[in-house]
Amino acid sequence: MVNGNLKRMRQGDGGSDDGVNEQIPIHRTKFPRRNDGPPAYVTGTGSASEEDTSKHDGGLVDHPLNLCPEPPNEDHTHDVMDSLLDFTSSCSQDEISSRFDSISSALLSEYYLSIIHGSSETSYEILELEFYLQKSGYHEDSFTHGSADQEQSGQWYFHRAPKRANGSQDGIAATVAGGYRGGTRKGLDLTLGGPVRTKPSSTTEPRVILRGGILLRTIRRCHDKKVISGPSLVVDEILRLCNASNINELVSAKWQGDISALSAPSQPRSTYMYLRKRPALSPATSRVFRSPRIGLDLSYPETKGTATHPRVVFVGKLYRHFTHPELLVANGRTQTFVGLYLALILEKKHDSRSLKFRHELGKLTGIKDTTLARYLSDYQLGFENGKLVNFVGASGKGVSASASAYLRMMGTLERTLHEAS
Repeated sequence: MVNGNLKRMRQGDGGSDDGVNEQIPIHRTKFPRRNDGPPAYVTGTGSASEEDTSKHDGGLVDHPLNLCPEPPNEDHTHDVMDSLLDFTSSCSQDEISSRFDSISSALLSEYYLSIIHGSSETSYEILELEFYLQKSGYHEDSFTHGSADQEQSGQWYFHRAPKRANGSQDGIAATVAGGYRGGTRKGLDLTLGGPVRTKPSSTTEPRVILRGGILLRTIRRCHDKKVISGPSLVVDEILRLCNASNINELVSAKWQGDISALSAPSQPRSTYMYLRKRPALSPATSRVFRSPRIGLDLSYPETKGTATHPRVVFVGKLYRHFTHPELLVANGRTQTFVGLYLALILEKKHDSRSLKFRHELGKLTGIKDTTLARYLSDYQLGFENGKLVNFVGASGKGVSASASAYLRMMGTLERTLHEAS
C-alpha cells in the first residue's frame, strides 16, 4: 500500500521527518486500506493451500538455549479453542478474519505443540501459521483443499493430493482426498470450520460446505530453540520424533487412527501429539504479525482477471500469522515485507517517506536496506502501471517465486480491488 504519486517524489516534493533528502515511496493515503479485518499485526493475549509446499521449505536454525516451562500437573479443558475453531455461525468475511486473529493469538502465545513418544515429551512453540477456510456463500477461499477430512474441527489433517469432485459450488472447489503427500510436498493442518464434536443433521436445507485448516509453517523446539521452518520439514520433525517412516504409519499404527489435536488420548497410548495449554507463568507473549500467505498466485487456468473472482479476492488476504519475523528468513520474505510495511503504516510513528521508516522496517524484517528500496519500488510500479491480466492464468506462472513479479502483482491487486469496491 503505497502512494500512487511516485513521480512527484522523484521531483523532490515532500519532506522527511529525519531531515534526509532521500525519498522512498509514501503510503497511499487517498485510498483507504481495503477491509481485511484488523491491522497487519495482532497483539498476543497474556489447509491448507492446494499449492505445492515443496518450494517453500526452509531449514533448521540454531538459537541459544532457553528452556520452555514444564507442563502443569492438572488437566486443561479446551472449551475456548473448541468454540474458536467452529465457524458455523460466522456469516461475514470481517467476522471470520477477526476470528482468525483470536485463534492465532491463542496458538502462538498460549499453546505448545507437544509430541509424546514413550517416556519422552518434546514441546514446540508455533511461530508461523496460515489460515484456509471454505464456507459457501460467505468465505469462498479457493486456495483451501476443501477435503472432507477437514469438516470436523480440532483434528490433525496431513495433506493429501486433492482430487476435484463433481458438483462443486460456484467459487468453491470441493475435493475428495487422495493419498498422503510425500517427499517435500508434505504439510499439516489443524482443522477448523465445523464443530469440534459433530452432531447428526436434523435439517433438510441445502448443506453448506464448511471446511478449513490452519497450516503449521514454522515451529521452534523448546529445549534447544531450534527453528524448523517449512511445512514439509515440520512433518519430517514429527515423523522423526514418533519414529515413523511415513505419514500412513504414523496415523494408522503409531496413533491408532486417533487424529484428535486438542487433548491427550483418553485411552493409554505410547505415541501421540496434541496442543498443550501453556502454564500460567509462561514467558511474555510476542507481537503477532499478519501478511499474505506464501506461495499463492493467480496461475490456475480457470482464474478470471476480474476483481470478483475468488482467487483474485483471496490471494492477498492477510491470513499468514507469525511472531519473530527476524527468525523467518528461509521463506516468505516478500510476504513478510508486505505485512510489516502495512503494520508500520498504521502505527504512524514515522513518515513513510523517511529513512527512519525504512530503517524500522528493515529492523523488523531483517531485510537489507537496498533490498527494501527495491521491494518498495516494485510494489509501487505494480500499483501505478500494473495490469491484472499479466498475472492471471499462464501469464501468472512463477510469480510467487519471483520477488519483483510478486510485489508488482500485489501492487496491481491493491489498486484493482480498491477501484472495484
